[in-house]
Amino acid sequence: MITDQTSAIIERLKRLGIEYELYEHEAVEHAADRYDMGLDFGACVCKNLFLTVRNESSFYVMMLKAEKSADLKRIARAIGSSRLCFGSDERLWELMGQRPGMVSPLGIINDIGRRVTVLLDADLRGQKVCVHPSDNTKTLVLDFSNIERYITSFGTKMIFIEP
Repeated sequence: MITDQTSAIIERLKRLGIEYELYEHEAVEHAADRYDMGLDFGACVCKNLFLTVRNESSFYVMMLKAEKSADLKRIARAIGSSRLCFGSDERLWELMGQRPGMVSPLGIINDIGRRVTVLLDADLRGQKVCVHPSDNTKTLVLDFSNIERYITSFGTKMIFIEP
């Protein structure tokens, strides 16, 4: 497992030729707090959720606009899965090397077994987005299409969730 994920993520972005802006700031625990803290950097603020099915046979990271509600029943239907629930902190650490409050799809860098599927809010297409590089005191701002490129570079499964 990569211990300094932020550096590894940034190095991967550079190798892929992906442009980004990096900001350092005080810790952000909840995506919606970015607005009050003035940390949206002119980009779409996103929240990221670590999800699983009850028997933990499948795992997901869902990235969606911060102001949207995560309707887990609707998301489960959209991906043809059984009921979804939030994954445990232990599984999050085991699979992605991330802690609560620092979840992002960029953490798939640690998912060596490719057990995590990334679910993406289709409304993010064409947007500039804010995303943690596995550290909630840092924010990367990049084009959403580059999040897709990053995920694809690992061979990780990606599913778009329509509104």
